[in-house]
Amino acid sequence: MRYVRQKMVQLVIVVIAVTFLTFIAINLLPGDPAIFKAGPGATDAQVEEVRKDLGLDKPIPVQYGIWLKKMVTLDFGISLGFNTPVSELVQNRLPVTLVVLLYAQIMALAVAVPLGVFTAYRAGTAFDRVSNTAAFGLLSVPNYILGVVLLYFMAVKWGWFPAISKDVSLFDNPGEHFRAYFLPAFTLALAQIAVYTRLLRTDMLATLQMDFITMARAKGMSTKRILFRHALRPSLFSLITVAAVNVGALIGGAVIVEQIFALNGMGQLTVEAIGRRDFPVVQVCVTIFAISFVFVNFLVDVLYAFIDPRIRHARALA
Repeated sequence: MRYVRQKMVQLVIVVIAVTFLTFIAINLLPGDPAIFKAGPGATDAQVEEVRKDLGLDKPIPVQYGIWLKKMVTLDFGISLGFNTPVSELVQNRLPVTLVVLLYAQIMALAVAVPLGVFTAYRAGTAFDRVSNTAAFGLLSVPNYILGVVLLYFMAVKWGWFPAISKDVSLFDNPGEHFRAYFLPAFTLALAQIAVYTRLLRTDMLATLQMDFITMARAKGMSTKRILFRHALRPSLFSLITVAAVNVGALIGGAVIVEQIFALNGMGQLTVEAIGRRDFPVVQVCVTIFAISFVFVNFLVDVLYAFIDPRIRHARALA
């Protein structure tokens, strides 16, 4: 329980720090949201009245304090640009981004884990060299380039997937659902596959040199059992850590990918809100991203204890 409390305190500190810095950054952007809210034909007096109604005439720390108090009570406010409750916007957009991120992570791990194990087992062979070269190539290509290339060939030229991804429910039409989300998720997953494969390969190579693996071989165990039952589990720590840290990279990539494939997710909402100087929407989006990142890393810390019982016992004695 003490460990959980420490992590919760860290979560609160990170969220407050990130949202406050974002609040400052937004106020430094050019443009006045009061002018946008009042309309192009508004007089100076009308703009000033709108500014007072929105609380923009107060110092930034005071504005942030008011916003934080509302957030604690789950009062997200009204969007300045969409004239819609922010909670409604988030409710409509958040599931889209979560699906893309989930599918991207599943794709990356589903390919990288067996590939990392096999390249470690076949280290030094032609397959290993080709895999490493391909991984370096994927790491050097940005998401927005990969997305455009995949969109052109797999959607426009070959017609395998829709060029514009529509939010189709998994329960209404599973086939169209996966076709709509495949390209955005695959675009995010490609770079992660390269990272995870190389990382797992390195850790597996070290694990395969350990004494307990030699003992397993001496007992006549099959190669498959040694690799996936005995060697994989102690080699997962670095992979799990990087997968958790990469949640931030996936969120940043989702902002770009949603623009390319016209997905109405949180990334696109954030970009639109920044363009409209829609402070309430931007703040809520950043808060959700920050909480998600910290919460995933908290779950990873708990997962460590499940993978290695020694960590669990050490915490129990602490």
